[in-house]
Amino acid sequence: MSGPVLESLFAHKAWANARLVEALRAAPAETDRRQMAIILHTLDHTGIVDRIFRGHLLGQPHGEAAIVAGVRPQIDALGERLAATDAWYRAYVAGVTEAELAETITFAFVGDDDAGAMTRAQILAHIITHGAAHRGAIGKMMEDAGIPGAPDMVTTLVSRGG
Repeated sequence: MSGPVLESLFAHKAWANARLVEALRAAPAETDRRQMAIILHTLDHTGIVDRIFRGHLLGQPHGEAAIVAGVRPQIDALGERLAATDAWYRAYVAGVTEAELAETITFAFVGDDDAGAMTRAQILAHIITHGAAHRGAIGKMMEDAGIPGAPDMVTTLVSRGG
């Protein structure tokens, strides 16, 4: 994974998350509260996992006790947390070296304390694919709930000059 590729992937992730938060803020008032709660918990889960792995990359405690919040996330606070975490990852990949990407980090998984070990590159790949998978699932949930979707494709971002 090269610097420019990582920077592009994380720029896309930040853009797609921001568009998704905008779409959720604009959801019709009559949207089923249970469906919206599931959508918000799913999106929040991606941010929690991002913060957990940020802690692993930094070699610091991440402060997360679970991978799913115990309370319904509020959209404004969720949007702020996602934006801050996305900004951190963008800065991180802008400065990470190939040698650092090859370093293996050991950690305990949240919830079961099983041992894990991944290279920094593998962690970054996981962050990208994990978020993309959940955004896709959220898009389907939004469609089922009658909420207009958000742009998510790299092609859309690139064609708009982002």
